[in-house]
Amino acid sequence: MGRARPIHVSRNRAVAPLALALILLSAHQGLRAHPGVEQALRYFDQQIEQSPRDQALHAQRGIVYSNDGQYEQAMADFMRAAELGDPLLISFDLGVLHYRMGDFAASRRYFNAWLQRFPDHAACLEYRARLLRDAGDHDGAIADFRRVFALQARPNPGDYISVAEMLASRGDAGVAEALEVLDQGNAKLGVTPQLQRKAVALELRLGQPERAIERMRALEPTLGDSPDWKVEMGELMLSAGRGGEAKAWFRKASDQLEGLRPTPARQQLMRRVQADLGSTTPGESSPAAPVSPSPRHDG
Repeated sequence: MGRARPIHVSRNRAVAPLALALILLSAHQGLRAHPGVEQALRYFDQQIEQSPRDQALHAQRGIVYSNDGQYEQAMADFMRAAELGDPLLISFDLGVLHYRMGDFAASRRYFNAWLQRFPDHAACLEYRARLLRDAGDHDGAIADFRRVFALQARPNPGDYISVAEMLASRGDAGVAEALEVLDQGNAKLGVTPQLQRKAVALELRLGQPERAIERMRALEPTLGDSPDWKVEMGELMLSAGRGGEAKAWFRKASDQLEGLRPTPARQQLMRRVQADLGSTTPGESSPAAPVSPSPRHDG
């Protein structure tokens, strides 16, 4: 399965409420031949039959095709829309389409053209940032993502992760900068497990298990009731050489798991707990190798 794509609904023209709802449905589903897509296409087919020279209608039908992965049909509609009015007003739509098709050079040209007219359009900046990241232009991608963070009230946490990973690829100095970015995200969004877990891993990479423990503690109000969090906390304690505390967390996780319905994920977690317990002894004080936190399983 490919990378999740941002929902694309063009913002440069008005859309009838029914049509907008259908486009959003198709964008969320992303499935070929989904009934919502078919309904949206029928709606635009009828509208275009009545108004064949309406630029906005061709563009909106093209968006439905693009969101559904029907790129040839989307291209035809966007090209027709470009003929029927100001072609620049289709540049964002064409940029998204070419990005999805893997034509980064064409996509970048269209995004650049759009941003010359609408420099603070956050959706286009986000798309261009992802394009630049995928093309290996990390400096450009980071700059665009930072602008998105400033423009949006609630940026996508995954975008903070992308910036942190690009910065962390530059060595220890980059890791320190990545931690600053993740903290900025937590300050704006509230402490977010996705961001904080990434920060924990980076603290361990810098050899700072105590700081990693403090970051994991910040997740206790939301995740502390789960056995996964207890295991992660125990492993962080172990990496800090605090074997007695680590063993206590592993015991809590084990006791909790024994009282839950066994599932493959929980059975795997129990095996992990048992392995962790095997690496602890009473009064242990020597640090184990740092352990990166793993994703939490639901339940």
